[in-house]
Amino acid sequence: MILLSLCSSMSLLYILLLLPAVSLAINLKPYNETAGILFDDVNSNKDDVITRHELRESFDKYDTNHDDRISHKEYTQHVNASTPALLPLSLELYKIYDVDNDHHLDEHDFNNLFALIDSDSNGRVERSEFVRYWTILLKNLEHLHSHDNHNNHNHNHNHNHNHNHNHNN
Repeated sequence: MILLSLCSSMSLLYILLLLPAVSLAINLKPYNETAGILFDDVNSNKDDVITRHELRESFDKYDTNHDDRISHKEYTQHVNASTPALLPLSLELYKIYDVDNDHHLDEHDFNNLFALIDSDSNGRVERSEFVRYWTILLKNLEHLHSHDNHNNHNHNHNHNHNHNHNHNN
């Protein structure tokens, strides 16, 4: 909970990128609470509605050459510089955002992301829509950020390796 409070004034993706630097165990659970904090951050004017402009602004720090496009290289360099441990999750998010797979995020990519989050298509993203979208997304990408899953994978790998080794003897 303290970590979540510390994150409340950071931008959407910066929160996702900062978490591994704060803790070796990346725990975004409960996802709905993490999504609520992300909403509060993206909702820069604090009117409880996210606009296209606010969503677009949350990506500005990645545009290092200020050409209104975020290249895959710019994005990756920012992630590597800030929190390389979260690179797998961040790269998967980039693939989701880059709808035409041209390795640049620009206005149509942000419009598409906004449309995905704006589930009732009213041109406004309310908290419930944002939280629902990010809760589902974080759950679906859990294998890229969950410390527990990495431990389980390593445990299963070691167990299987030992099991196979014993049968070969």
